[in-house]
Parts: sequence; C-alpha cells; structure tokens
Amino acid sequence: MIYGIKNLIASETGKDTGVVFIGTLTNVVVGGLFFIIAPRILGPEQYGLFTIVLSTALMAVNFANFGIDTGILKFIKPNQEEANNKTLKLAFKAYVAIGALILAIGIFLSQPIAQLLNTPQITNLLRIALGATIFTLLGNFFVAVLQTKRQFVKASIVNISANILRLIILLVASYFLTIDLNFLTILVYSVTIIYVIVGKIFVPLNFLKAENENIHFKNFFGYNFWIAASLAISSIPFDNYLLVKIAGPIATGLYAAPMKILTTTYQFAGSYSRVLASRFSSFDSDTKAIEFAKKASTLVILIFCGIILSNLIAPILVTIFGDEFQPSVPIFRILTIGMAFFFADTVPMSLILYYFGKSKIAFYVTIWHYAIYLMLLLYFIPKYSATGAAVAFTASEIVTFFTLTSYVVFKFKK
Repeated sequence: MIYGIKNLIASETGKDTGVVFIGTLTNVVVGGLFFIIAPRILGPEQYGLFTIVLSTALMAVNFANFGIDTGILKFIKPNQEEANNKTLKLAFKAYVAIGALILAIGIFLSQPIAQLLNTPQITNLLRIALGATIFTLLGNFFVAVLQTKRQFVKASIVNISANILRLIILLVASYFLTIDLNFLTILVYSVTIIYVIVGKIFVPLNFLKAENENIHFKNFFGYNFWIAASLAISSIPFDNYLLVKIAGPIATGLYAAPMKILTTTYQFAGSYSRVLASRFSSFDSDTKAIEFAKKASTLVILIFCGIILSNLIAPILVTIFGDEFQPSVPIFRILTIGMAFFFADTVPMSLILYYFGKSKIAFYVTIWHYAIYLMLLLYFIPKYSATGAAVAFTASEIVTFFTLTSYVVFKFKK
C-alpha cells in the first residue's frame, strides 16, 4: 500500500490531486469559518431556518445544473478545439437560460415552499437565494472548463474567491452591524457574482463565436439527462425538510451544524472525482482502468480512515458552536461513518460515469439510494429526531457503496 501511495504521489494524477486538495482545503477552511460563526450568531432555531434556505438553494442549483458540468468533463477532449468550442457554447447558453428560468420560478414558488414547510418567515430569503442560482451555475461552468484543461490552480481560485470575500464582509460587518438571518442570507448569495467575475478573467468567451453548436445537442444532453435526473433526486434535502416538518427548526439546526462541517467531504470527493474524470475517460482497456483504480483507491482508504478517526474530536463541536449544540456531538459521530463511505464512492462512481460511460446506471443507483434513505428517514425521525436522520444517512451510504462496488466488479468480470 505504501508503494502504491508513493507511485500515486509521483504521478501526474498525484500532482493534480495535490493541487486540487490544497485548493479544496483552503476553500473548506475559509468557508468553514463562515459556517462556524453563523450558528454561534443565530442559535439552533435560526440556524435551522438558515439551513432550509441554503439547502433549498442548493437543490435549485443541482436541478438547474442538468449534469452540464459533468458533460463538459466527459466531452471536452484535447486537440479538438472546434468541437470543444461548440460544446462549451451549448453548455453556456443552457446555463444562462436555465438560471433565468429558476429566477422566475423562485419569485412565484418561494411562498408556497415556505408555507409547506411551516416556515413562512423565510419566503423572501428563498427568493434571494433562488435568484442567485444563475451566478452559481456560471461559476460552475468556468470551474469545469478550467478543470478540463487541468488548470486546477485557477479552478481553485474561482471557488475560493467568493468565500474569502464573504468571510471578510462578515468579520467587518460584525463590528458595525447586528448580524441576523436576513443579513447572512443576503451576504451568502450576493457574493456569488464574484464566481462569474473571476471565472471570466481566466476563461475568455471566444467559444461563443462557434457556429452550429446544436449538432452536439443530442449527444451532450443525452448523456447529461441521466446525470441531471440523478442530481434532481439527490439535491432534494429530504433530511432537512422532514426534520423541520416533523421535529421543528431546533432539531434541524442540531443536525445541520455537524453535517455542515462534514459536507467538506462532499467538496473533497467532488474535487477528486474531477481529477479522476479525465483519466478514466481516456483509457481504452480494462487493464489500464483497473490498474489506475487500484492506485486511486490507496488515497481513498487513507481518507476513509481519517474521517472515521475524526470521531475522536467530536466534543469540539461544543467549543465551535456553543453549549446549545451539545446534542450535536453524538449526531456528528454517526454522520462521520456515513461520510467515510460517501467518499469511498468516488472511485466506483467515476468508473461508472467516465470509463464505462453508464450515466443511466448512476441514475438507477441514485433511485435505489434515495428510496432507502427516504424510508429510513420516515421511520427514524419520528422516533429519534435529529439522531434518527443521522442513522438514516449513514445506513443508506453504506448500502450505496456496496451497490456501486458490486456493479463495477460485475462489469470487469463480465
């Protein structure tokens, strides 16, 4: 295993992974400081409402994403400038159109959503969050383009830029203003325009001059459709919605605080998957894919163990968030196990998407995962509140890992 790690570190993949992980870690630290300060300012109840706004906006972004950034990683190839420009123009136009549609939908549906969740006080906050979707989508576009060119440092700068500005504004404003739920929501979503500004600096829009881009429409969106369907399902915050509906905003806040810390795993997993994407999509034989997957798995094993061991620092949550969040400590411990298995999904899922090209299989696995997750949430939340949600999350992630791994093993043996 040690030999495998040395080989991985010395390879181009290892170097790219190092750059991506450093960028992601920086982003996690800067973004994490904001979300450490926020619960202390708001308390469990207000932070629970803030979480509903955040998770609804994230759901909108994932719906609107339509798998386009994954499609960019799949279809953009070296030395195919004309075809690449057509694909990028198609993706850019789609993001602008979908972002504008989400803005219009958000204006009319924010109130019904807030009322459905028994939280009418967040209606206008949802409108602000949904209105910023277009900026997040365009930021994702620029990041994906830079990653296809393996310009991971620039991609990291785009991701980090808004988080840095947001943290600076929060720290300065805390000296002069009373920080509340309204201020934090406006701050979070107003700075998303920075993603677009910085991304535009690194990615010239010359591809917009391409013509006849619609010839790639069928292939591009045909592949993306299943990714989009998977994202549409996985982006629904079943845990937060059911918690706030059944157990109330305090339970939601107690669950959301440790989950927010652990969602850094999502960022690392996403970053690592994008490094793997260009490699797996370039292989032309099972032997090459298997050999590379073994190397990539060495890092996954290390991080898996690290996440599990983070159980030892669970009591620090009280220091970070305050005494009100004492009940979050056991919730954190349960969630770490689920997050470890989530990160372990990166290699089998990358093989399915980028080597086998089976985006439909990813969709079927997502259906399976969320069917189990939803049933477990409905069973455990009424009985155990926030702790029940954590148990449901972890159990469903374990099942998903073994499902993905079994499919990959089956495909290679077939």
